[in-house]
Amino acid sequence: MSELARAVAFFEQCDDPVLLHELLAVVARRTKRFVAQAMAQGGEDAIPAPAEEPAPATPAREREARRLVERTKDFAELQALARAIGRRTETLEIAASAEFPAGARIKVPRRVAFPPPDNWVSGTVETTGTMLRVELDSGKRWEGPPSLARPAGSP
Repeated sequence: MSELARAVAFFEQCDDPVLLHELLAVVARRTKRFVAQAMAQGGEDAIPAPAEEPAPATPAREREARRLVERTKDFAELQALARAIGRRTETLEIAASAEFPAGARIKVPRRVAFPPPDNWVSGTVETTGTMLRVELDSGKRWEGPPSLARPAGSP
């Protein structure tokens, strides 16, 4: 069973949006390097297509899946991992947004980051979806993923 198939299986069932967002940031940094190298070697045509979607497999452990994202030297595999992580992240963010309809009072971290910083601010949800738009009590606007939001009365 391939490492790629096991990692994709892990991401397809992962319920940790913080981990998924952290790994999307890793993928973004690594992708920039891969694309720059491919462009230097042969232009746009040198960028490989994503790897084929692997057959279902027994999920890897978190540590193994994270290691593959951080260390794979195969850009096509990295793209396949990015797709799996992105699909699951979108699913979790849509589910999280259902908890925060327009008009709901929530708190969010002052700065969008994963893991979220401890500096929280309160506001009212303006729009919801895979990203929330929040009118903060300070009058400023906050935009970020619903997985970072908490009900206003929570610790």
